[in-house]
Amino acid sequence: MRTILLFFISCLCFGCSDFLDEVDKDKLIPTTTDHYAAVLLNCHRYDYPLFNGVEYMTDNLTDYAYVPENDKKDIKPLYTWQLEVELNENGNEITTNNDAWQKMYKNIAIANYVLELIEEAEGTDVEKMFIKGEAYFVRALHYFNLLNLYGVPYNEATMRGDLGVPLRLNIGVEQTYGRNTVYECYEQIEKDLTEASRLLKESGITKSKFHPSLGACEFLFSRIYLYQEKWEKAITASTNAIAQGALSRPIEGLYIHTENPEILYTGCIYGGLNASNFDKGWQVNPELIELYDAGDARLKSFFTSVDGKVGTVHYSRKNESTFSNIGFCNFRVAEAYLNRAEAYVQSGEIEKAREDMKVLLNTRYQKANSYIIPTEETELLNFILVERRKELCFEEHHRWFDLRRMVDCPTIKHVFSLTDATGNVLGRQTYTLLPHEPNYTLPIPMRERENNPLIRNNERYEKLPETDSDIVIP
Repeated sequence: MRTILLFFISCLCFGCSDFLDEVDKDKLIPTTTDHYAAVLLNCHRYDYPLFNGVEYMTDNLTDYAYVPENDKKDIKPLYTWQLEVELNENGNEITTNNDAWQKMYKNIAIANYVLELIEEAEGTDVEKMFIKGEAYFVRALHYFNLLNLYGVPYNEATMRGDLGVPLRLNIGVEQTYGRNTVYECYEQIEKDLTEASRLLKESGITKSKFHPSLGACEFLFSRIYLYQEKWEKAITASTNAIAQGALSRPIEGLYIHTENPEILYTGCIYGGLNASNFDKGWQVNPELIELYDAGDARLKSFFTSVDGKVGTVHYSRKNESTFSNIGFCNFRVAEAYLNRAEAYVQSGEIEKAREDMKVLLNTRYQKANSYIIPTEETELLNFILVERRKELCFEEHHRWFDLRRMVDCPTIKHVFSLTDATGNVLGRQTYTLLPHEPNYTLPIPMRERENNPLIRNNERYEKLPETDSDIVIP
């Protein structure tokens, strides 16, 4: 955090705004509302701070055995949920494996900068109001992601003592600081998003889907309330978000674009999560593919199949420009339906939950009613969670976050193939992630701990494999 201002200048220097081409590079100081808007929007869009290795930790990916293990060694610490995800087996540091913390706090620093100085800018009051609303929205979104990566999973009974993440709400630079509680973090997230909604509404300004709107705020509220098990509030926010868009049927070509009525907000213009392509050693888990019925349009829309060395291999299309030309982090109406359906079940409103699932699935299946929606409460909840996995796979942090909060969280086993340089499988290692174990919370980055001795790290287990080295598969 000591480099907060350097982060800001760095972000400015690397193409965040066309206005920089017109001023002295030694005076990179925004002066108008347009400048502040460009800095806030473009830095956020070009560097949307996801944890890019998140899918490797879920049950959506598995290794592709016939790629040499040496090609996969840098991802292995994530894939096997190691104590230190930044260190490979040789003890070498892989800083990109845990750089989401740095990126998110950089963007929070930019939002804080805008909030503190926008009133001094040249421009109208309504412009300043909208930009401040956008800054609050960005800060709320980033803190939500930070909290659910590096904070203890939400538990109403213990949240006032459980460790969350540090709340940085101004442009001051402290060398040491501690972590706020999960309760304090959610309280701040809700406060920021409430202020964002107020300012965006009062400004009266409407911009493109690359900017937040009232609908986007309601959408994010629905996600935040769902994670806190505030079911009635989640239902209300989801309903408000659904009213701002419409569902669309997945297609095999370009599906995600600004004209798609399902998109309420898009946060990034670049590619997606780390490629799950089989020739790089990773493939979509066959168990995930098996969840899709033949008549489910998402199977061909979301995935590509290729002939592997043995059988068919699938990889995700969601990180390809042929699927989305506006990026990979989008608020989609489909999620709002899933959020509301889950909240309805938890509130005992079974028929309303079933109706939401019917509306959604009628746009996902080639033939309406070619699926069966359970009527029993527990079965229906499990059905909705499976549909969340199918619908939201390989987008943002959805599957990892859902696994963290699920009451019936599954045991996950990851097999890592010991493959030589010529593609011969010499053995296999099996690693296990148990339900709700501490490794569902990421370690605080190593450099952060080195620079800030007051910050407390998360407790995690050392992961050791079960090894089968008595096989050779040419």
